[in-house]
Amino acid sequence: MQSTPPVVELERRLKWPALPTLLFLGILTMLLSLAGVSMWLRPQHPTGLPDDAGLLQRAGLPDSTLGVLSADIRFRAAALGGDAADRANDVAAIARVRQAERSLAHWGRRHPGEPRVRAALGALALARHDYASAAVHYREACERSPHYGEGRLGWGVALALDAERTTDPWQRRALTLRAIAQFAAVDASEAEYAAALYNRAHLLVDAGRRREALALARTYLTLDSASRWADQLRSDLAGR
Repeated sequence: MQSTPPVVELERRLKWPALPTLLFLGILTMLLSLAGVSMWLRPQHPTGLPDDAGLLQRAGLPDSTLGVLSADIRFRAAALGGDAADRANDVAAIARVRQAERSLAHWGRRHPGEPRVRAALGALALARHDYASAAVHYREACERSPHYGEGRLGWGVALALDAERTTDPWQRRALTLRAIAQFAAVDASEAEYAAALYNRAHLLVDAGRRREALALARTYLTLDSASRWADQLRSDLAGR
């Protein structure tokens, strides 16, 4: 009995049924299209406050008179007009914060996908020293927009300030490391990058990771060598 030539047998096996072949080619085309779209699209980097003049008027934002007791942590927020002053707020200021929070929360329920309103709520919670609520608001903002510089910075600040008032050393360290991770997620193209870089270096000294802190401090000092933050960073590294 004559055996089938190898080349003929190979050709027979390569004759795939038409439908599975078309399905395979369709799936392959779809995957290539998705890859192309993902390379073409740019991640969203929200900035500022929600684009609703009426909301901002009702909320009284931005309000640069509000402060945040942030000690040696750098913080900035659009709701506070940029870099936040390191000071406590009086009773009248807290009343304004509460009113702004009510306006933002009401608006936010009708715009669930808007990350900037969550970040504004986070900044106002920090002004009230409510670090747990601030962390929740900023987390929600980052869930809606993972590349949100202000959201990552605010989340890290909320965690870092919560760590400062935590007495348990293991919990304090865990909060500090989580804060460092949020600061590390701020892109170098963002306005919040310098603040996040400073905060990372500052907290790494506290965490005992001096070599990493020194490397980041050198990078920071190439961006800012003369401010009080630069002096604070030099003092951190020299003193510890």
